[in-house]
Amino acid sequence: MHAVKEDDYELMRAIAKERDERAFAALYDRHSGLVFTLCLRVLHDKAEAEDLLIDVFYELWEKADRYDPSRGSPTTYLATLARSRAIDRLRSKSSRSVGATITLVRDDHPAPTADPSQQTADAERRSIVTTALQQLDPAQRQAIESAYYDGLSHSEIAAKLNKPLGTVKTWIRTGLIRLRDSLRSQYEETTTP
Repeated sequence: MHAVKEDDYELMRAIAKERDERAFAALYDRHSGLVFTLCLRVLHDKAEAEDLLIDVFYELWEKADRYDPSRGSPTTYLATLARSRAIDRLRSKSSRSVGATITLVRDDHPAPTADPSQQTADAERRSIVTTALQQLDPAQRQAIESAYYDGLSHSEIAAKLNKPLGTVKTWIRTGLIRLRDSLRSQYEETTTP
């Protein structure tokens, strides 16, 4: 029988309030694959993604008190932090290399890990997220993928899709709400005996 895992919210509280290294290690082990994959999708450079993975978790450790559980889950917080820092890094890199063409490829590279059970869990999470994305309205899915996988701003997505900015923001917001609800129900189905 598996030991009961600590809740991500409990781990975040322990990191912020008690500077608990064990809680930090558990959160890293649980979510480093997701963070690495998000960084890699935006940066398309394994070394840069590995570097950023370390930076994201360093920032989490140093500024754990910034996390607000009322605004989303720890997973959402980490994903948003990773995406934001990856886009910052990408923009910084492109501004340094004027005229350089940056190609973003959606490539599902699992994070480097020696633990087969972690690789299986990561693959299962990716499958669940992919299924939930496929259930979205095509316009919502395209807007969300452009934002999270391609690293585009809302204005850039509006220009790309030739749609008003308000429409794109609505698609992203309602798509993320539907995605959250879908993921929550899928999670509940997999954890209910």
